[in-house]
Amino acid sequence: MEHREFIDSIVENFIGGICAFEVDVQKKSIKPVYLNNGLYRMMGGSKDSVDQLFSNIRLSIIPDDIQIFEQGLKDILADDGAAEFEFRIVNVDGGLLWLRVHGNLYSREGSKNIISTVILDCTEEKTIEEELKRQSNYMHLLMDTDITFDFNCRTDACVFRFAESDAHARDTVIQGFIAHIPESGIHEEDIKAFSKMITSAMYHAHRDSIEFRSTGLLGEGGEYRWYKADIVSVVGKEGYVSHVIGHIVDIHDEKLKEIELQLKADHDGLTGLMNKTATETLISKLTEECDMIDKQGALIILDADNFKNVNDTFGHSNGDRVLQAIGEIIRNNFKGMDVAGRVGGDEFMVFANNIVNSINACRLAENVENQVMHAFDGDPMEGMISMSIGIAMCPAHGGDFETLYKHADEALYYTKEHGKAGWHLYDPDDAVKGG
Repeated sequence: MEHREFIDSIVENFIGGICAFEVDVQKKSIKPVYLNNGLYRMMGGSKDSVDQLFSNIRLSIIPDDIQIFEQGLKDILADDGAAEFEFRIVNVDGGLLWLRVHGNLYSREGSKNIISTVILDCTEEKTIEEELKRQSNYMHLLMDTDITFDFNCRTDACVFRFAESDAHARDTVIQGFIAHIPESGIHEEDIKAFSKMITSAMYHAHRDSIEFRSTGLLGEGGEYRWYKADIVSVVGKEGYVSHVIGHIVDIHDEKLKEIELQLKADHDGLTGLMNKTATETLISKLTEECDMIDKQGALIILDADNFKNVNDTFGHSNGDRVLQAIGEIIRNNFKGMDVAGRVGGDEFMVFANNIVNSINACRLAENVENQVMHAFDGDPMEGMISMSIGIAMCPAHGGDFETLYKHADEALYYTKEHGKAGWHLYDPDDAVKGG
């Protein structure tokens, strides 16, 4: 093989681009003059598609990198030695590709310039570089936090490191960490979500965070406090998650303020009961539980009778006094896990949770009715205030909020149609069970 043929063979088979471009600074155009076979192999497309891409290279460059590309061209055309720059393009297959260009000026004639370049695919290198930078930044974050942990997915051991100011300043190793999570002091309502976060990060590399309650991260006991955990998967060189690292901070004071603000947002300012949105959201959750486990609940809708007459006769301030009195009576009769809310001007809704049977539900409704009837004895409004009440049992009359509400509302309508001032238990056969 002759020397020239040998050089040509090396150029054509080089895995990467050895190329020449014409750059017209007046027309602001750039077009390929020569592209070697190695460039086509590197780009992974047909000759026509790669030619088309490099004939309109600016259209394929990621917008954030256009300025880098233009500056790189200027550096080459300045003819002050070789210039190197990196930028991202959308490749012919639609994927993102990092290109590194090493180029210099070959010739210049008027506004036309010929530049020679070596173009390499540095996508894998940049991906690794960005991942290492991300993990490095994250580790710097860990150094400034209260508690850090490093969970080894292969050995199922977790190392906790506490800040110097903490009583547990030394490293603490927990073997069989996944199995010991239920004993870690985390609140029973938060254990499932915490375990899911850790195990998900073991099998699918990602970031995650969770807020949880714990009596102590090593199960030392005490009162529950709120914590926040931020975690990230670390991928080993073989491509699998090898560690889950993270940090835990005490957010107890901030969380209590957040809960307090949320409670204010969820409650009706006049009666102190929950507002409509919060009431319906919580009742929806409780009805789902009724359907999943063996327990009963009762949805009770309560309307203040003749409330408009009270406002018209005694004024809105006295109307507010009536609503406040009803709210207090409802709070006194429904407590614990019961949900009670004001869902309209003079409409209230209660979910009596984990109730024994419908007889108890009806007795509660009757108590409320009697107490409201006598709440204003000796007052000018005496005898004007009463309640119409509808009751539906969960899951007997419906296993979801919408169905229960429909049936309780039908029972309420029955009460109103039969003289108000009483209660009615929903019956699909419309048998009278009211008082």
